[in-house]
Amino acid sequence: MTDISQTDQANEKVVVSPAKGNVFDIAIADIQDAVRLAPLWLRTGWFTIVQGYSRTVLGPLWHTLGLAAFVVVMGTIWGVILKQDPSTYYKYVTVSLMIWMLISSMITGGSGILINGHATALSMRFPYVAFAFGHVWQSLLLFAHHLILYVFVMVGTQSSPGFGVLLAIPALVLILANGVWMSMLCGMLCLRRRDLGPLAGSAMQVMMFVTPVFWPKDMLGPELAWATDLNPLFHFVQIIRQPLLGEPVAIESWYWAVASLIIGTIVTMALYGRYRRHMAYWY
Repeated sequence: MTDISQTDQANEKVVVSPAKGNVFDIAIADIQDAVRLAPLWLRTGWFTIVQGYSRTVLGPLWHTLGLAAFVVVMGTIWGVILKQDPSTYYKYVTVSLMIWMLISSMITGGSGILINGHATALSMRFPYVAFAFGHVWQSLLLFAHHLILYVFVMVGTQSSPGFGVLLAIPALVLILANGVWMSMLCGMLCLRRRDLGPLAGSAMQVMMFVTPVFWPKDMLGPELAWATDLNPLFHFVQIIRQPLLGEPVAIESWYWAVASLIIGTIVTMALYGRYRRHMAYWY
């Protein structure tokens, strides 16, 4: 009888929590571990970008050329349709698409960070948050390449944003911070429900045309402009776009971005701490 009891205890699966405490203690512990692993995901992110374009001449600059071609085509077509000044509209579209691609990559690409990192997640004790940090770092690297196109367009249109462009730095930091929780949340949801990955991609394609990326907000008129103000993605774009164009940013956009960071981080940390011990079984 004793032998059977001991055998049952040996075969019993015991799930040990990654950290003791409530859900926020678990999430904070993994965040601290992910920060300590910064050299790892910084090098991995850089290597992933370089490796993806091995044996090519331009490397990641192909992303910039693709964006430039998209700007020329869409800028010409939409500029004629909307009857916009070509010089002003090309700057607007260039900056808008740069920022949108950054935000979109953190959301749509974030949907696969845990799925693609299954080998690492299942082979060692690894903080899943590090996948989100690494993915945001890769998105930032691609955004940095797109700044070359921004400089080219500003010089070509003989425009200067002035010292106000410095506000784009804290705005970028704020967007990247939001990108961490957005990537992590999408990664967890898509790991649990794989159908949500394609859904996220389709939703972002629709949101690109709903959000003032190709068209100015003023074109909606006072009757519908309020709907744009309820779109957090619009405020994400706005706090970086306006400084890069040399225009002031409405204080409401800063409020929306900060509120999104606080609320999104709290919700994501709560879900992360709640399901951290279960994620390995979702693969």
